[in-house]
Amino acid sequence: MGVSRPPGVQNERTSLAWVRTGLGFAGCALLAGRLAIVRDEGWAVGAALAAALLAVGVLGWSHDRYRRAARRLAARRSVDFAFPALVLTLAVVGVGLLGLLLIAL
Repeated sequence: MGVSRPPGVQNERTSLAWVRTGLGFAGCALLAGRLAIVRDEGWAVGAALAAALLAVGVLGWSHDRYRRAARRLAARRSVDFAFPALVLTLAVVGVGLLGLLLIAL
C-alpha cells in the first residue's frame, strides 16, 4: 500500500529547492566578489553583481511561485510554471559559465 502524503508537500519541497539554489548563488556572489577584489578586474565585479542579482531573483521568484502554486492546488487547478523555470535555469547556466570564465582567467 502506498503512503498518502498531505497535499502541498511537493510544492514545499520544490520551493525549498529553489531557496537552496538562491542561497548557493548568494555564496557564489560572495566568492566572486572576493575574487574580484583580489584580481582587481572590473568584469569580475560584474560577475559578482550578476550572481547577487540572480540570487535575489531566485529567492523572490521561489516565494512567489510557492504562493501561486498553493492557491492553484487549493483550487484543484494544474500547476505549470515551466517557462519561468526554464528562463531561470538558463540564467543560472549563464552565470555558472561566467563563473568558470572568471576562474579560468
